[in-house]
Parts: sequence; C-alpha cells; structure tokens
Amino acid sequence: MTQRTALCGTTAILIALAGTAHAEVTGADVWNNWKSAAESVGQILTPGSESQDGDTLTISDLQITMDVPDVDITGSIANVEFRDNGDGTVTMSMSPSYTMSIDASSDDAEDAQIEVSVNQEGLTMVASGDPDAITYDFLAASMVVSVDSLQVEDESFDTPATFTITDIDGKYLVNSGEMTEIDSEMSAGKLVIEIAANEPDGGSGKLAFNAEIADIEISSAGSLMFMADPTMISSALADGMNSTTKMTYGATTYDMDFVDGRDAFAMQGSNATGLLDIALSGDGLRYGVSNTGVAFTLSGSEIPLPEIAVGMGEFGFSFMMPVAKSETPGDIGMNFTLRDLTVSDMIWGMIDAGGQLPHDPATLIVDLAGKANWLFDIFDPEAGEMDMELPGELHALDINEMELTIAGASLTGTGGFTFDMNDMESFDGVPAPTGALDLKLVGGNGLMDTLVAMGLLPEEQAMGARMMMGLFARPGDGEDTLISKIEIDGATGAISANGQRLQ
Repeated sequence: MTQRTALCGTTAILIALAGTAHAEVTGADVWNNWKSAAESVGQILTPGSESQDGDTLTISDLQITMDVPDVDITGSIANVEFRDNGDGTVTMSMSPSYTMSIDASSDDAEDAQIEVSVNQEGLTMVASGDPDAITYDFLAASMVVSVDSLQVEDESFDTPATFTITDIDGKYLVNSGEMTEIDSEMSAGKLVIEIAANEPDGGSGKLAFNAEIADIEISSAGSLMFMADPTMISSALADGMNSTTKMTYGATTYDMDFVDGRDAFAMQGSNATGLLDIALSGDGLRYGVSNTGVAFTLSGSEIPLPEIAVGMGEFGFSFMMPVAKSETPGDIGMNFTLRDLTVSDMIWGMIDAGGQLPHDPATLIVDLAGKANWLFDIFDPEAGEMDMELPGELHALDINEMELTIAGASLTGTGGFTFDMNDMESFDGVPAPTGALDLKLVGGNGLMDTLVAMGLLPEEQAMGARMMMGLFARPGDGEDTLISKIEIDGATGAISANGQRLQ
C-alpha cells in the first residue's frame, strides 16, 4: 500500500514537471500572439522590419492600423523587443513614447482628426505560458496620454488634455483558438485628468476640467471579436462572443470651470467609491453604475443662487435584458437608487422659508425584475427599418422594491404581475395583467396638511387627494398610515382595491 501510494505521488510529480517544462514561449511565439490578439479586435500590426540577434527579436517601425465604421486609427512605435530569458519566459520592451492618429468621418457628424501621444515610464512586461495561452505580467510607474491636436472640419481647437495613470500593476491572458479569448486584471494608484480648452478663432470661451480618481481596479474577460466591426455584433454574439468588464474605484474629486464673457459656470464634486459593471453575450446585456458618498456644488451666471449644494449617500442605475430575437422569454431587470439625497439650505429656503417641512434626506428606489423577449435582434443594423406593431413581449414583471421618501412622508410597495400577450383588448392595447401590488403610505396626510398651510397645495386639491386615498386605501398600523392592495385579474378584467371592486 505504501509503495503504491509513493509510486502514484512520484508519477504526479513527474507529470507536473513535464507540464512545467513544456510551458514555455519564445520571442517569436509572443510576437505571433500579439498579432493574433490585435487581429481579434480589428487591428493590423505591420512591422517595418524584423530582426533576430541572439536571444532578442526586434520589431522596428511598427505600424498599427484599425479601421472600424466611420473611424480610422493609426499608430507608430519605433521599436519593440522580445528577449528570451532562457527559462521559457520572454521580456518585452518598447519605445517609451509613441503617437496615434484618430480620423473620424461620417455622414451624420462633422469630420474630426485627433493626434495623440503616449509616454510610458518604467514599463516592464514579461510573457509566460505556452504559444496558445500566453500570460503577460506588466508594471509601469506611469502612463501619460496627451491630446496634442484636435481639428473639427476646418477649425483647429486649442485643447491640451492629458490623462495620467500611475502605479500600474496587472496581467492579461490571451488564449488563441477559433475565437481569441482575453482575460485581464489591472490596478492603478491614481488617474489624473487635466483638460484646458479655448474657443477657436480667438473667441473668449475657456473651459478647464480636472479630476482625480484613486484606487482603480479593473477586470475583464471574454472574446472581443465584435470590436473589429461593431456592425457585425449580432453575428458575433451568435458565434459565441462574450465580454464582461468590472471596474471599481475609490475617492474621486473633480472640478470644472467655464467662462465666456459674462457667462460663467462652475462645478466641483467628489465621490467616496464607484462601480462600473458591464456584461454582454448571446444570453443578454447587463449594465450597471453606482457611486457612494456623492457631493457636488454648482454656481454660475444662470443659477439664481450663489451656490447649489447636493449630496447623496448612494446613486446607482442598472439594467439587464435579452439582446437576440427569441420566442423564449429571458430575464429583464432595472434598478434605480437615489438614497439619502440632501440639498443646501438655500434651496430649501426658496420653497420652505419658514422651515415647516422636515428637511430629512430623500430617497427614491425602484427595483424591477421580470421576463420578456424581443421580436427582432436589437443589434441588427437593419432593425430600424423593420415594420412591426410591437418590438417585444412582456410576460412577467415583479416590483421587488419601491420607495419614495421625502419631506416626512414615505410610500413603499412590492408586487408582481404576469401578462397575457394573447389578450391585447381587455386593457386597451396593453397585454392583460394578472397580479397584485401592495402599497404603504406613512405621513401622507401630515405632508398634505403642511403643504396646504404653506399655500403650496390648494385645499380643494388636497380634499380630492384624500377622497382618492379613502377609495384605494385603508388605515394601517401606526399613526397616519395607509395601506392598499391593488389586484388585477386579467382573465375577467377586474380591478380591486382592498377587496373592493373598482372595475
């Protein structure tokens, strides 16, 4: 038994060592992998010359071109070197600076040309793995992207802009095959944005924008073949293209100043944290953004106050939906969150000078989920020319959370409905719904009393609102609390509130 165990362990070690021995790449492997990865996103790498000197492959006068609809991108790097380290890895180095040109031209917008330069400090990159799956580990002290010139039609804009990212650390894996897959992760200490724009032809307009974003973390995975031609995204998704990207970041500050003669506008703001989350595949599209600890101020010649200050504990928006034509319903969802909204006393003073309303933070939350399907492919370039009564079908919708809290009153609700797409008559062109919605209102009567006392709400309108609340709601537990259960029966067309038939 002991001998058999030892033999199995020895065999496992030998297999591992054999695998390690074959996990190696040469400079030529890495260069070919680079070209393959570039081609998958629509880039073409054309060297002026290739030369091998001992353990180093040198690419000179490397030209980069990328032609996508309405945009041509070209770049030039003087030298790229691939040096075999003798241990199955390759160290890569390139010229510390290079240039790029972007030429945008379409029938729907003005032609534009942009010249960009890139400067890298302390860049090191090591490739490892095997020719079909190469991992690139990279470090850089900083990378600076500068907009050197901008021309729109025949006008040249004086718009110096720099984007500086520091303390870069990351890696990415390129898997070659029928479809190139790229997985990556990167962190950076800080991104600094500096833009100064002057109105062309000697105009007086000036714009300055500065921002700093700290503690950046980015990860992405998937195949990016649709980038070669965005008009082919529909077929790329059908072929298995997929992509996910997630970015988180920490403390962010920004300020913008605009002046043009007597006109002026200024904005300063900050966030504590931020998130961007995107995913796309044949199964659907997911998109989400959120920020916490949001604060900003506005001032300017067109703002009737010295300054407007706004704060939010959280602000976020996200949605998900299918993207392909299908008879089978897919998941849909939407979330909007505006939590703990505050405004400056100057704004409250305009509507509540006497301080009669509670100035507590306001909140608005809507969280929906359901099932639906498209009757056409939304990424089909010819979709806009299709003639159809309904673009899609809604089969179910759940209200997971709904809240509106403001000025001492709070309305909350949850519920869910299914929809009969075969019955478009009972509810006048809307698929017949079946389900229920539970609502709760706290502090509603007190808020109306205060608004009437302030003269902001006429008494007759308040009376009409109370009559409607009496029809749809009943008293709940607690002071100034109303609850209501709205039920709809799509089969009969019946609508009831708290068991009382309304229709």
